[in-house]
Amino acid sequence: MEGNEVNITQKHFMLIGMKEAYNDTLIKKMQEGLPSIEHPYSKKYDEGNSDTVFHLRKSATTGDYFLHKFDMTAQRGENGETRSQTFYLNHKKEEEGQKVKDNFTYKMAYNFLQGRPVHHAKSDSWERIKPKEKLQNGNYNSERFDKAYGYDVGKVIDEYSVVYKSSLKESLERGNFQKEKFLNKDGKQEELYATPAIRSGSLILYDLDKKLIPLDQQIEKGYISQELGEKLKQRQLEQQQKEQKKEPQDNKQTNSQTLNQKEKQQQSAKKGQKQKDGEAKPPRKQRKQTTG
Repeated sequence: MEGNEVNITQKHFMLIGMKEAYNDTLIKKMQEGLPSIEHPYSKKYDEGNSDTVFHLRKSATTGDYFLHKFDMTAQRGENGETRSQTFYLNHKKEEEGQKVKDNFTYKMAYNFLQGRPVHHAKSDSWERIKPKEKLQNGNYNSERFDKAYGYDVGKVIDEYSVVYKSSLKESLERGNFQKEKFLNKDGKQEELYATPAIRSGSLILYDLDKKLIPLDQQIEKGYISQELGEKLKQRQLEQQQKEQKKEPQDNKQTNSQTLNQKEKQQQSAKKGQKQKDGEAKPPRKQRKQTTG
């Protein structure tokens, strides 16, 4: 790379938000002309570190290096738990009618492994990890929420007393656990953490100690609109009623299983007692035979 010229390899790193990883160590490896390069890089976040290996291939025709995937291991919290995933990158332009292939930026990949939903601009869809399900290639399975699902984070944010709405929207789309200013019912600003709640069509709010703020408290404080707050309360009530209806069925089945088990135990005990009684009986005396 001459002067301030930006080459295609550097552009690839810029597209995933990791211009900093295009460093002297990588440039030296590229100058050696190797057909493929593995470039390790680590980055620290508040929630834990990320350790990554970037994979580059050299074009046989142009000699340029293409960043085609990266392997990330992300630490989750202070307990040292980690999740690992390979993220593939597509640099080709999709032709009309072709299926859209979404790319993860570096920060999106990190947030995805933390368990938060991320938004893909190309397909206009949200994606969230399924941490208990793995694919054959070793990656985690995920669930998608496309535009038809109806989660519009911008409209959702409008239902909350957020001070800087547009910046929060962009941050949540990247999957960030974002600290933002909210107005309480007295008009005073309070800092809270927010993340999308796609299935309920809302936001999940946490205090500065990262403790969940219950819905009733959100309504009382004025963080959420009265209309959306009441809708969510109604959904919670319906869910509780469903669970209560389900419980008697589960209890009935459990009680039935318990009774059957007790009956079997009692029958087994009776058989055992009979066997015991039989063993305790003295043998019958044989009648003396008279000799003639």
